[in-house]
Amino acid sequence: MLEIHAEVEVDGPLFDGRAMPILDDIAEEVADAVADQGFRDIHFTLHRVLKRPTGFYQSQIRDRAFASTHVLYDNRVVYGPWLEGVGSRNSPVTRFEGYFTFRRVALHLNRKAKPIAEQVIARHIGRLQ
Repeated sequence: MLEIHAEVEVDGPLFDGRAMPILDDIAEEVADAVADQGFRDIHFTLHRVLKRPTGFYQSQIRDRAFASTHVLYDNRVVYGPWLEGVGSRNSPVTRFEGYFTFRRVALHLNRKAKPIAEQVIARHIGRLQ
């Protein structure tokens, strides 16, 4: 009967407990990068669609972070729902349907998230080796 014995040594962050904090850091940085892109996209879109911008609405756009979750919002500006198209004074009450800025940005941001995440992961993959 033939027997083979092998001894395997494992080393590195995946095996010594350092991987989870590294992965947590990467997840947080990915969330930050995606939120930053969303923030820029909202400002870019508002700059394109607003007819007579005063700068006030744009200055109220905020990013609230909860660990690796971000919420982009308009700081409850009273006419924000009207601009977005979800206010009580939008169509059919008036002809203005809204700009749908946050919804459009969210759709496009979902497509951009994977490449953004891949860039962040590529910068940190060496930490897991």
